[in-house]
This record gives sequence, C-alpha cells and structure tokens, in this order.
Amino acid sequence: MKVYQWSYDCENYDTITILNYEEFRENHKSDFKGEVIGLKWNNVYMETYQSRKSCDCTGFGNNIPIFSKHAIEVLQPNLESHVELLPLFHPTESYYAVNVIRLVDALDYDKASLKFVEGHPDFIEEVHQYAFKPEIVAQYPIFKIPEFKRLYVFVTDTFKEAVEASGLKGFKFELLWDSEVSNKDREAELERQHEEALAAIERNKGEEFSFDEAVRRIEAGESCASGQWRLQQASDGTIRLGNLQADGSYSWIQPIYYPPILLELKWHSVNKIFAD
Repeated sequence: MKVYQWSYDCENYDTITILNYEEFRENHKSDFKGEVIGLKWNNVYMETYQSRKSCDCTGFGNNIPIFSKHAIEVLQPNLESHVELLPLFHPTESYYAVNVIRLVDALDYDKASLKFVEGHPDFIEEVHQYAFKPEIVAQYPIFKIPEFKRLYVFVTDTFKEAVEASGLKGFKFELLWDSEVSNKDREAELERQHEEALAAIERNKGEEFSFDEAVRRIEAGESCASGQWRLQQASDGTIRLGNLQADGSYSWIQPIYYPPILLELKWHSVNKIFAD
C-alpha cells in the first residue's frame, strides 16, 4: 500500500487562472476543507494562463484539483462518493473543480515523524515523515486528513495506477508513504526526488542576472528562479517566494523581507505558475 500527495505538472502542460478571482476568494475562501459546497458554488470563469500542451489535470495550489471531463469519466470508479464535482466555465475546455469530501482519520501518529507547534501539542507544524493507517487508506483511493484538510489531497496507488493505465496527462504524484519501505529508505527517496528537480531547473535555465534585475522583471510580471528558490507576483500583485519541494511543486510565502542569501544568487527567467 502506497500513499501519494496529488499534484499537477505546471511546467509542461497548460495552466489556467480564475477570471473573477476576488469574487472566488470572497465566496469560497473557507471552502475546500473536506465538506460539501453544494448550492454555495457559483459560476467560476477560467482562462488558459500559460498555453503549452493540453492536459487532463491542473489545479489551484495543492488543495483544489481541476480535472477534464475525460479524466472524470475515466476515474469515476475511484471518485464516486469521495469527491464533489463543481463545473468551471472555460472558453474551449470542459473542466471541473474536484472538491475532495472524503475526510478520514488516517495519519498514524505512532509511526509518523511530526513536529508540533510549540505550546500547542495538537497542531502539527511540520511532517518530517508521513505514516498512514493501512486498514483505513486501503478503503479510499482519494482522501483528505483533518490535520491538513485545507492544504493537501492524498491518493493511493490504486488511484495513481488508474491514471497511468488510462494515459491521462498532467498528473503528478509525490510518494509520501509505502507500507513496505522503512522511514530511512523513504527519506533517501525524497532526497533523490528533490535533487532531480533541482537538476532539471539547472538544465533548463537561460541567461542569468542579478537579484535587482530579478526584482525588476518580477514587478513587470515575470517569474524568476535560482536553485530551489522562485519569486513571482500573485494574482493580487503581491510578491510570493517559493521553496522547491521534492515533487517539483513549491511551498509559497509572502515575504516580509528578502533573506540576505537571496541577494547574492544569480537568477533566471522561468515559466510563471500558480502561486496564491
């Protein structure tokens, strides 16, 4: 039994953006937390933000998968009562926001490696190594857990194999836990994935420039990267700083100041991705 964090390939396939973003945030900022949205859902209009190759899967951050109509049809046996499908309006494509409503107590606290918020032992600050209860996750091909219900979507090898067998495009999966692999081996695999993602960035970089030039380009709407770091504007015009994760996605913050280490790095232009 294996558990993965769902993600999507924003470097090689089309990415989309919300046209009525502020309205979307106002209406749904407290949604997508493992509960049915139902009649609260209103018309959400999309457009292709970066046109590369058409795909069956994209998303908004780590929490809201977006599947094509074809993907919904193919994966229906693995979605069933675990998700709520919410229609999106796009000029040329048929997409659905996938609201994962299967919320399960699947995190194994005894075997996982967790860091808790100081003074708040019930709140997880960081997961060094996931571990899940196999008898629970075996029942659900796609699910969320209460601890991260606003942040992540998890799938099992059953879901991943269905995607791969059907040739669906745009999906990415980060392996978090394998019931047959030790914690030490899992940590080594995550490190290998992170090194591969860094190497891919290095292979594809073009002209390099200073941090000051990077800031100028970011303010003009570009996205810039240096090693594991990435800077770009969010849809509200504020700057986001991203840190590369093992699966090739980024963990984003809105920096109060720029850490001095960033000022000494050489930067290069990269494709802009969703950073809200």
